[in-house]
Amino acid sequence: MRYALLGLCLLAACGEKVLYRGELSAELKSTPGPGAVGAEPPLQLLWTHKIDSSPLGGALFAGDLILQLTTEPTLYALNRRNGTQLGKHGYDKLACAPGQLAGAQYALGVLGRKPSLRVLDRRTAAERWQREGAFCQVPVVRGDTLIAVDEKGAVQALHLADGQVLWRAELGGMARVGLALSGDRAFAGTASGDLVALSAASGAEHWRTSLGEAVRSQPVPTGEYVVTATASGRVLAARRDSGQVVWERVLGALPTAELALADGVLVVGCVDRHFYGLDAATGAVRWTFATGGVVRSSPAATAHTAYGASSDGHLYALDLQDGHLLWKYRLDGPVLAPVSLGAQVVAVATEKRTLYLFGR
Repeated sequence: MRYALLGLCLLAACGEKVLYRGELSAELKSTPGPGAVGAEPPLQLLWTHKIDSSPLGGALFAGDLILQLTTEPTLYALNRRNGTQLGKHGYDKLACAPGQLAGAQYALGVLGRKPSLRVLDRRTAAERWQREGAFCQVPVVRGDTLIAVDEKGAVQALHLADGQVLWRAELGGMARVGLALSGDRAFAGTASGDLVALSAASGAEHWRTSLGEAVRSQPVPTGEYVVTATASGRVLAARRDSGQVVWERVLGALPTAELALADGVLVVGCVDRHFYGLDAATGAVRWTFATGGVVRSSPAATAHTAYGASSDGHLYALDLQDGHLLWKYRLDGPVLAPVSLGAQVVAVATEKRTLYLFGR
């Protein structure tokens, strides 16, 4: 699927061309502490904001700033407190993946005659540097390093300040899911079915395990294991230190591109209209929850609650341990983009071009 993108003409305030002016108040720039991300139900609708097209990825949070990319293409900057639009930018290329915040910078993979990973100033949207290649998965951040994988399976660690290549590794197959970082390891999956562990410091390969079919979901480190799912709906856990598969659960339907993990429960959405809660240590199915539509929106989870949205147009809050319905809200249309958690808030955007923010 091709995504139209985001660009350089300012559509907000006059004067200097910026996405948003200045920084928001100091108390809102601090990083939330443990347990501060997300909110527990019942939730209240805080505000809605109309966007110009379908969302591309979920909302990104930086203190009181929310960034939402659309397929128009437009990047919106909003105030989390009240939904006020601080600015919006379009761009001159096609985006092939949602963006990523990296401190004061915003990274985005674009297509066109010369595909590249572009790193922009998040306030002015001025380009700081770019790296040639089709980077169609969201990159990850480790300190002052951006680690990205291109569609051919080349993983590159790039210095955030200037894009200098720190190391490069080859997965040996096309990448269709994003990377995951945990401690000193980076985990990747390929379309040819390999789950691979690399050194986050050097790119050296620690192990490689063949799962027999395309890796569909971004790997999720769970402590001693790393969990992923394949295109046919097999959820598997491999040992973090060796790659040995320790459990497998067959759900039998295409899973969401991202899985959610909290308090020992792995939450999986599937196109069979269900959410599943699996024991992350054993793979046992703790609960299932049926929605009224296909589930393509990746779930999110707090310490107590699993949040998921469906093409039936509902946002659901489920008890993380047993899956019973705690709360739901009827949105204005189907949801394909991921549910996002910020400091005491939950965000979701619909295909009807509305971004919702909920809180207590």
